[in-house]
Amino acid sequence: MKPWLPFGLISFLWLVWFGLLPATFVAILITGESHWSRFWWVSSALLSVCAWLNWAFHRRDCLGLACGWMAAGMTFGMLADFYGAVKVLRFTEPLTIVIPLFALGHVSYIAGLVILAHRLGWTGRATWRGVWSTAVVLYNLLGLAIWVTLVYPSNALPGMHGPTAGYTVFLATAAATMATVAFFDKRFLAVGIGGALFLVSDGFLAVRLFQENWHGIGDLCWITYGVGQMLIVFGTIAGTHESVSPST
Repeated sequence: MKPWLPFGLISFLWLVWFGLLPATFVAILITGESHWSRFWWVSSALLSVCAWLNWAFHRRDCLGLACGWMAAGMTFGMLADFYGAVKVLRFTEPLTIVIPLFALGHVSYIAGLVILAHRLGWTGRATWRGVWSTAVVLYNLLGLAIWVTLVYPSNALPGMHGPTAGYTVFLATAAATMATVAFFDKRFLAVGIGGALFLVSDGFLAVRLFQENWHGIGDLCWITYGVGQMLIVFGTIAGTHESVSPST
């Protein structure tokens, strides 16, 4: 028999996460200091706990491996957020650690979603490869356009131009895979939207890092990224719970 998924605990953690959203931005408005955005690593930690709770629920069924990879992806993201936020731990330029961690997270998301698609029988459909390939091409073209427009012409952080271009491929491919899963099953629509927000957040982050945060618009990276994380985690929880019968 499948163990009980602790929806009460997960709902409580979601409420705590939701409280961080307005609290962070109210603190920024009151103090005028953007450093409050560093507390988003706490948001990532909460979401990681929720993702691993979902894995614990599914660990003995056919979706356990997929849920484990999704939880790993969220955990890599949390570690990247933590390293970027806690200055006392830094021993090098933050992006040199943060980018590889985020890239590993996106690889984990891709692995989890492909396994999920296989276990639910979507990869066996004639349309799977075409839809996935099309999404990957379109999302990577969009990611490349963001990089060419905002990063390539910039004089800021010249040593990170190449790594950020490579990282964009990982991010765009993960977002495209999320969109493909949402295309095949609307129960994962939140996951697809979360992936799209990741790409939007990447654009805002490029403004923040490489365009001197023009009119402060780059700070929107935090809310788009945070909401994207939440949608991916809770979209996975909702979609996988409905995809497996209680008797599985």
